[in-house]
Amino acid sequence: MGRLIKGIFILFSLILMTAALIKYNQPSFEHTMQKNHDLVYAEEIGGKLQQTKFTQKIIVALRAAGYSPDSTIGYLIESPNNQVVTIQLHNLDEFDKSTESEIQYIVNTIAKNNNLQTFMVDVKLINVH
Repeated sequence: MGRLIKGIFILFSLILMTAALIKYNQPSFEHTMQKNHDLVYAEEIGGKLQQTKFTQKIIVALRAAGYSPDSTIGYLIESPNNQVVTIQLHNLDEFDKSTESEIQYIVNTIAKNNNLQTFMVDVKLINVH
């Protein structure tokens, strides 16, 4: 009888250790859900950007402010808190913090007016003479 109890105890211990290893080696359900939520958000925001003509509005606003943006704008959307817009500007003689702040303000004003989250703005200078 003692051997039977000892055998059951060992078998039960092995089952528990196997279950623990499986649980800790798999990605967590919460982490997977967050990734799915971020992917859904990225797809939704892509649709909103097209629907609101966000890119065209940025280009028009930047040109009205005296800048020469490229005709394309790049987006990196990971989550509502991590959105980056990349803008390429041509023939800008001087680029400083005030220029960057003004462009950031223009982009985020347009975002707010279109019920979008704010963006971090990455400005790239392209000098064509």
